[in-house]
Amino acid sequence: MSIEIHYPTASLKPHRDESLQSGHLWIFSGALQQQPRWIEPGGLVDVKSATGQFVARGYYNPETDIAIRILTRDISEAIDLDFLRGRIRSAVELRQVFDPDKTNTYRLINAEGDGLPGLIVDRFAEILVVQIHTLGMDRLRPLIVEALMDETGAHGILLRNDSQSRRREGLGVEEPRVVAGGVPTRVAVRENGVLFLIDPWEGQKTGFFLDQRDKREALRKYARAKHVLNCFSYTGAFSVYAALTSSETRVTSVDISEPAIEMAREQFLLNGLDPNRHQLLIADVFEYLEEAQRNGVSFDVVVLDPPAFAKNQGARAQALKAYRRLNTLGMQVLRSGGILLTCSCSGVIGMDDVLGTLSHGDAGDGLLESGILPRRVVPVMGRET
Repeated sequence: MSIEIHYPTASLKPHRDESLQSGHLWIFSGALQQQPRWIEPGGLVDVKSATGQFVARGYYNPETDIAIRILTRDISEAIDLDFLRGRIRSAVELRQVFDPDKTNTYRLINAEGDGLPGLIVDRFAEILVVQIHTLGMDRLRPLIVEALMDETGAHGILLRNDSQSRRREGLGVEEPRVVAGGVPTRVAVRENGVLFLIDPWEGQKTGFFLDQRDKREALRKYARAKHVLNCFSYTGAFSVYAALTSSETRVTSVDISEPAIEMAREQFLLNGLDPNRHQLLIADVFEYLEEAQRNGVSFDVVVLDPPAFAKNQGARAQALKAYRRLNTLGMQVLRSGGILLTCSCSGVIGMDDVLGTLSHGDAGDGLLESGILPRRVVPVMGRET
């Protein structure tokens, strides 16, 4: 027999529970009959329909457009250590599709995708890097750390609450710090059998762009014995994948960051590759592409994986111009019949937008086919999440 557990209540306007019933995990402030001022920011809340029926349980923040983020639809499920253990255990089991001898680095907790909105956990071998983006999840921080150590067998946890997105939740930006075990400055990992050194302390995001795993693997199909250009190469993940396909493959890696290029050199050496057989250039990508086009330099494969050009709707129009310019330049240095792998990590730029930047002027000439690869192993959730 299940026991009902109750938290302070917030009530929805009529029919506003319908989207929740279809799987959505966010409740916007406009869907509430009134703001539940009796619930402290970040506090747990039971959501009821306009007729008083229990709908879901989550946490509340009056300072954001997303007033409530859903944690469970089970009235008997308390939000406690056992709850967190269960969610994390399910995430661990889901990632058992990875062969640990080939891949021991991946996103372990993907926020709403794993039923823990506001929480990101990336696994780098025996080290976990955690990011907490929301006030409600931040209040559960001690329990999260305990549950992660219990369920993952990790040797150490690094908390990287250094994202500016925390400010929207009324949270401060923090310096990275160890919250369990020990975390070295460099961690060696395997991805699809390729070796990488990760800097969990100072690397971008959590230290490595794990969401590009499938695209890096797909690149192997096209890079063999080709001349590959990797723009915004960061620490050279795409470059190493390409270089490993054949001793005849030549890779040019371009990034404006000298430390990133130096670490890319280390990645080549780690995989038994001679970096001197390839080009590792510290340069502005746009300037490099313009110069290459003027000098008649061309490539069989061009990888364009820029940082986010837009982080909000206000920057969207300018970002589309930048993507159009970048893709045009990339196509101009691409040999006839070549392969362009272009990416966008801007949340406000959709796939149709990216394809639109490839259909203007020189960027559209000879464009035959496009596609999108699956990005990660997660349950399917509502569109907004």
